[in-house]
Amino acid sequence: MSFPVFTVDPEWVLESEQLGTKAKFWFRDRSDHDSEVAPFRKSEWLFKYPTEDTGQHWAEKIAYEIACRMKILAPRVELVEMDGKRGTATENFTKDGYDLFLGNQILAGFVPGYAPHQRWSQNDHTIGRIFEAIDNLFIDKNTGRKTQEKLAGYLLLDALICNVDRHHENWGILRKREGESWRGRLAPSFDHASSLGRELVDDGGKQSRKRYLEELGVAKYLERGRCPIFVDGTGKHGPSPLRLIERCLQIDELRPNFEAALPKLHHLKTEDFSEIVDQVPTDWMSPLAREFACSLLNSSFSQLTSLK
Repeated sequence: MSFPVFTVDPEWVLESEQLGTKAKFWFRDRSDHDSEVAPFRKSEWLFKYPTEDTGQHWAEKIAYEIACRMKILAPRVELVEMDGKRGTATENFTKDGYDLFLGNQILAGFVPGYAPHQRWSQNDHTIGRIFEAIDNLFIDKNTGRKTQEKLAGYLLLDALICNVDRHHENWGILRKREGESWRGRLAPSFDHASSLGRELVDDGGKQSRKRYLEELGVAKYLERGRCPIFVDGTGKHGPSPLRLIERCLQIDELRPNFEAALPKLHHLKTEDFSEIVDQVPTDWMSPLAREFACSLLNSSFSQLTSLK
C-alpha cells in the first residue's frame, strides 16, 4: 500500500511564502463538496516544490512518518501534485494566536553581535548557546528543561535521517501574548527535506548512491554530512548530525537532555524503515534511492542505539 498523492486545485492558492529558498505557497481547500482532499479544509497548508532533480519531496514525507513513530511532534506532511508538478504539503502549525519566533531571532537577542541573516557558516549558532537561550526564555525552569529535552529529540531525529538543514531558521518557539506576559512552547520539528541522501544521483560520478552502497559505505556518507549547528564556535561548518549527538553526550551541561531523548529510539524497529520507505509511490522514488535510504537509516540507527 502506497502513501496517497493528493491533487491541489490552483484556485486554493492563498499566498506565496518568502522564508527559505524553495518555491512554496500557502493553500486551503475552499470547495463545498466531499472529496479525497478533505484534510486540506481543516487548516492552511504549505505546498513546497523540491529542488530540481532531488528527492526532497519523498525525504520530507519519510521523515515525518519516522518522527511520528518516534513520538516527536512534527506538522503533518502529505505528497501532493498541482498542474502535474509534484511536491509536499505541510500543515500550518501556527494556530490559536501563536506566532513562530525563530532561532535566529532568539539568538540575536541572547548573543551580542549575532548575525541573524547569516544562515550558513554561522559559527555563533552553537549547541551551547541554543540550549542556554531556551533556558533563559522560560521563567519556570522545569518548562525550560522539558523544552531542551524536546529539542534534543529533534536533533536525534536529524541524526537518524541525516538531516543537514537544522539552521537557525529551522527551529523556534511558538509564543503569544497573554496580558502582560508571554505564553510559549517549542515549535514542532519542521523542514526535513535535506535528508536521506535526497541530493544524490543513482549512478555516475563520485556522489552516487551506487558508489556509496558498493564502494564507500553508507557510514561514509553519514560522516560527510554537516549540520549548521556548531559545538565550539569555530570552523566553517558543524559536525555531522550523528557526531553532534555524540559530542552533546560528552558535555556535562547538555548530557541530561540528550540522555532523556535517546529512549525515543525505543519506539522504532529496524523493519519500520523499509515499511515506511516502501509506501512511497513507485514512480516517486527509484529502487536505488529506496535501498540507500533504508541502508542509511539502519546504519545511523545502529550507531545511535550504541551510544551511552
